[in-house]
Amino acid sequence: MNRIDFTWVPFHVVACSSEDFNTPADFLSTQQYGQQRSWECSRTADYPVEIILRFHTRIQLDHLLIASKADKGIPKMNIYIGDGLNGGWNDAEYRRAGQCENVYVKPLQVKLTGIGNYLKIKIIEHPKRAPQNPYGQVSISLLKIWGIARSYNIVDQSEEVYGAKDNIDKMLIDLGIPVDMINWFEDDDRNYQYAPIDDESRETLNDLKLKRDSARRVEDFEFLKELKRDMKLIFEIGKEIWKLKRELSFCVAKEDYLRAMELRNRLKKLEAKRDTFDALYETSRYEKMINLQRPTTAEYMRHLEYLEMQEQMNADALRRQRELEEQNRRRMIQDEQNQLGKSYDNKIDKTPWWEKGGDDRNIKKKKKKEKKEDDEPLLNFNNPFAFNEGDVDLELYLNPLLAQAGEKMVDIPLEILRRLHQLGYLTVFGAKAWTGIHSDSWRIREACAQAVLNFLEMPLPDKYKNGKTKKLFLAAMEFAKICMEDKILSIYFIGLKILSTALAPPVCGTDVSPAIINKVLKEFTPILIEKISELNFRARDISLHTLLSIYRHPAANLGMLVQCCFDKMVMDPNFPTLFVPPDKQPTRIIQARLEIVSNVLQEFGYDQRQFNHQDIFFILATPCLFHQANEIRLLSIEVIAALYQFVGVEIRTMVDAIENLKPGLKDQIMARLDEIDQQAPGSKQVDRGLSLVPEEEQEENQSALLKKQKDNANSQKQDLDKSINNVSQSKNQDKLNNSSLKSTFYCQLQFIKTIINEQFIANTVSIS
Repeated sequence: MNRIDFTWVPFHVVACSSEDFNTPADFLSTQQYGQQRSWECSRTADYPVEIILRFHTRIQLDHLLIASKADKGIPKMNIYIGDGLNGGWNDAEYRRAGQCENVYVKPLQVKLTGIGNYLKIKIIEHPKRAPQNPYGQVSISLLKIWGIARSYNIVDQSEEVYGAKDNIDKMLIDLGIPVDMINWFEDDDRNYQYAPIDDESRETLNDLKLKRDSARRVEDFEFLKELKRDMKLIFEIGKEIWKLKRELSFCVAKEDYLRAMELRNRLKKLEAKRDTFDALYETSRYEKMINLQRPTTAEYMRHLEYLEMQEQMNADALRRQRELEEQNRRRMIQDEQNQLGKSYDNKIDKTPWWEKGGDDRNIKKKKKKEKKEDDEPLLNFNNPFAFNEGDVDLELYLNPLLAQAGEKMVDIPLEILRRLHQLGYLTVFGAKAWTGIHSDSWRIREACAQAVLNFLEMPLPDKYKNGKTKKLFLAAMEFAKICMEDKILSIYFIGLKILSTALAPPVCGTDVSPAIINKVLKEFTPILIEKISELNFRARDISLHTLLSIYRHPAANLGMLVQCCFDKMVMDPNFPTLFVPPDKQPTRIIQARLEIVSNVLQEFGYDQRQFNHQDIFFILATPCLFHQANEIRLLSIEVIAALYQFVGVEIRTMVDAIENLKPGLKDQIMARLDEIDQQAPGSKQVDRGLSLVPEEEQEENQSALLKKQKDNANSQKQDLDKSINNVSQSKNQDKLNNSSLKSTFYCQLQFIKTIINEQFIANTVSIS
């Protein structure tokens, strides 16, 4: 290969992930803009930023020259070469050709290896923000590529360029270090086998790895996003625990017990934080924690013997205490009697009566009765944020559960309690329960939720009787909302029970208006729909049952539930770019909404005053017919069939009007509708719906008969009036000369009109 044949390669930009309005990426193209070749990314660019160049022919690269603007340098970037015989830049296979760091004003020569048609520049890191570069932008002011043209028959046999870390690993392997101890952080089957973390964290991460694989198979990317973040946190916690345990062993060996106590407390906090993730994802460690091992017979007998011994010791101590109390009581009585005897002897006057003077009589003065002061109040409610009347109501329910949890309750920010006090909810359940439900410990949160549920299920205090339960109802709704937003499944189930209990008497009293109930249901419906969309089948079934049960309330508006099912089907005008078409959305989200609407139609029927059947057909059912999942299409057909039972032939017309529907699917829908017609053949009201009840048909037939009779009576009256008018006109035309004959004719005419009116009134009364 002759070095003389190398030259500067012409190119042009075919793709760029971010560019500024004034400096687009096309300025780098050598064929269009000559010397004006500067590019900057946008102020809100997302990293990494990629630029793809296309050569005019297949090029073997040697190196490139690159420079940036003065204040907008490039900290680090990778360069990839793409090769492909057909297709575009998106179809080519890219491999790393080189890398460089710290690109600034001075041109930097970067060595490249490889043959291809495309060159990808991938800027990995963004520069630090500075007064000269407040938005952290990167730029390219100079870009030249040195290479030679090659034919398409030459095969690229060069190896991919590796980073410095890969070279170090290669050296360690050559020295004899096992491969398992190198690259343990790579994504393989033994992901955390040699990681510097403790064994319990390693067990938790292995369980989460299995959950990650199962979520990948069903393409639950929302769950994978949260799982990835939590796995990183658990890994950092495990690494910190591993370091602290090593340091603790050193401190114990050096007998530095003060430092050892500090490390032990830190270890307990970190382990409690890790156990929270175990409870959240229900790992094998969590199952070991909640499953209590059954004791053996010997342990059980020893425990019984210990309890009997403790009971005997307590009885002996109580007996001795009672004996001492009896001795003290007798001694006090004897002392009191002696004292009374001495005072009585002092008060007796033993002087004879004849020796007493008249003015020296002992006159007893009446003592003034002192007013007894009122007893001090037993309860002090001066500070409701520490103790109030709600704490007194829940004391019997909350204290045993908190003692069973075995953890100390930590104070929460005062702003939360102030908001609850301003709403009037703080004094309903007490400051202790509200503080516990906002705690970081899931055991304390579960204890507080269970205590509130037990309080609502038991007979309420006297202050909530006679229908005065509005504040209790609203406080229970707020408490249930906090529980249902919790990530622990057991706390979520308790929140569902609180919601169902609060919507029933006696908590939902007469002072709770239907508007308040519908407002509360509007807040809880999206939470329940989101839970029904999850993959946890237990939570999904219980949430669906609870959602349908709360809408059985007489004041509930079913139209609100149906409208909430359209949230993923209609584009938000404020955020149109975030809209995903229904046929592209995940199966679990669409399936949940179809099942809810189907259950509503089956259990509650169709009420056109609350929701419209056309909205269900066009917004929900029709787009789901084009979904790629077969179960979604079948559920959509069942929804259409349910609408057909209530609406009738109009649904067939709407199905025929659907465009671009597969013929086989349309035939399947029509066959399902024909099957419904065969199941209900006796109905004559098919045009208005197949599920019309006989009572409604009878009422409609009676109303139609009455209307027909009334129309006949009106027509008869009109004919009679018309005949009377004709007679009166003929009378005027004859011009009778005889006045007596004229008066007689008028009397007969009025008599006939009176008879006709009486007949019309009689017919009307008989019809009514």
